[in-house]
Amino acid sequence: MTTAARTPLRKRRQQRVREDLIAATVNLVSTGDLAAATIDRITAESGMSRATLYAHYPAGRDDLLRDTYNAVGSALLAQARQGASSAETWNAKILAYAAAMLEFSTDPRLGSFYNISGPHLVGFRAERGIGSQGFFDAFCEQLRDAVSAGAIDASIDVESTATLLTGSLRDAGIETSRNPARASAFLDSFDRLLVGLTASH
Repeated sequence: MTTAARTPLRKRRQQRVREDLIAATVNLVSTGDLAAATIDRITAESGMSRATLYAHYPAGRDDLLRDTYNAVGSALLAQARQGASSAETWNAKILAYAAAMLEFSTDPRLGSFYNISGPHLVGFRAERGIGSQGFFDAFCEQLRDAVSAGAIDASIDVESTATLLTGSLRDAGIETSRNPARASAFLDSFDRLLVGLTASH
């Protein structure tokens, strides 16, 4: 039995409405003008009524923008995981995540929303969003694998190192959103950081 068959029809319809509203919001924020994502514009773009939007998002635009931000982060994470799946070494896998983040950040529309306007707008100041948490978890996994394989020093603090890698990549994404030409330099520098971890062994 498929997942869709196990999910009640009403819930599937609710999910579809949410997906349509999120898709409409992504289309609007991808114009590069976050102010364009008004309730009226979102409902017009999605073909939904205001009543339908508020039935699914009682807090209105703020809740919808948070879900949109999470959807964009999930898409980035899926892209990074796909790139890492073909890499063979721990550092190549981590570098694939960095490459996905920086490539995504060069998009003048979604990159800016994900890295600059979105986090402040939806309140991700202290907590990690879906994308950042996924990157952190992946970095922890790869660093642990590297320690187990003897590729890096066993005394390394995995979570602290993953936090630093995630944070530095986040900052690189912000700067790349502002100046896409810097993406290759950031990727090279990130690679050098990983080489430094190996060299410390």
